[in-house]
Amino acid sequence: MPKAVFDLVRQDLEARIVDGTYPYGSLLPSESMLVSTYGYSRNTIRRALSVLADEGYVQPMNGRGVRVLWQPVAGRAQGTMVGLESFEEYARHNGFVPSTKVKVFEHVTCDQTIAARTGHLVGDDLIHVVRVRYFDDTPRQIDHNYFLASAIPGLTPEICASSVYGYVEQELGMRIVTSKRSMTVELADEEDRTIMDMGSYNCVAVLRSQSFNSEGVMFEHTRTHSHPDAFCFMDTARRA
Repeated sequence: MPKAVFDLVRQDLEARIVDGTYPYGSLLPSESMLVSTYGYSRNTIRRALSVLADEGYVQPMNGRGVRVLWQPVAGRAQGTMVGLESFEEYARHNGFVPSTKVKVFEHVTCDQTIAARTGHLVGDDLIHVVRVRYFDDTPRQIDHNYFLASAIPGLTPEICASSVYGYVEQELGMRIVTSKRSMTVELADEEDRTIMDMGSYNCVAVLRSQSFNSEGVMFEHTRTHSHPDAFCFMDTARRA
């Protein structure tokens, strides 16, 4: 499914903010200039800016323009708590070359233990995938995925090594709408220590997520272990 045009504008503006074209504290071009640059309607431009504001990249100021709020965090990859971003998108907007190796790809039947851990239903046919994620050939994340097989027909190890989100959106036409997430810091386990160079660290950031499509179906549960050097998520709070 092609991305909405407002999201194309949002992605381009975000990339220009992150690469310093529009640095912290500067004003974005005026709405009229953005309409002229991108060739889309004012409503499209406003929607793109609204999403960027929700994600903490910019702050609209009534009658004065849109100011850039995003700042890089020195030495760390950086994401946001708002919005859904694939691993490849996260890596590339931080200036890394992403790659993935699939360690495990197997069909399993959801039992009570898996159901309690993931939220899938007992008896569901699941595809269990373990992937090692690399930034510039350095292992920095380990993903443990349980995909609902009926929701993602045709899933293969090759797709998992590329982009599952790209496959379900572009090939299957599925809309990924919501992700419920929790973040914790936990002691590194044997797998973490074996695969990732932990150096002086003895802990990892653990992100657990349940992802839902437009039908309200939970098609994925993921547990991601991230090296501390590759984990920095920003949030934006607003005072009522």
